[in-house]
Amino acid sequence: MTDKTDNFFNKIDISADQIKKEYGVDLYLFLDAVSLGLRDDEIADLIGYDLEKVKKVRKRLGNVSSEIGINYKKNLPE
Repeated sequence: MTDKTDNFFNKIDISADQIKKEYGVDLYLFLDAVSLGLRDDEIADLIGYDLEKVKKVRKRLGNVSSEIGINYKKNLPE
């Protein structure tokens, strides 16, 4: 995994439980969609979340993008 990705997860300092509690969103599912490079509207359609909720979660995560890659799960706090 790259240093860029490691720095990203150190920066957000949030857990999957926090996101679930605050937004009712499965963070792992959300990040899977983001890592594939999907737009917010595509994520909303694909996993059934309201578009505004998807935008709020992405903003809460520091406007996370597909640059996180597919190995992000190993570094997320429980």
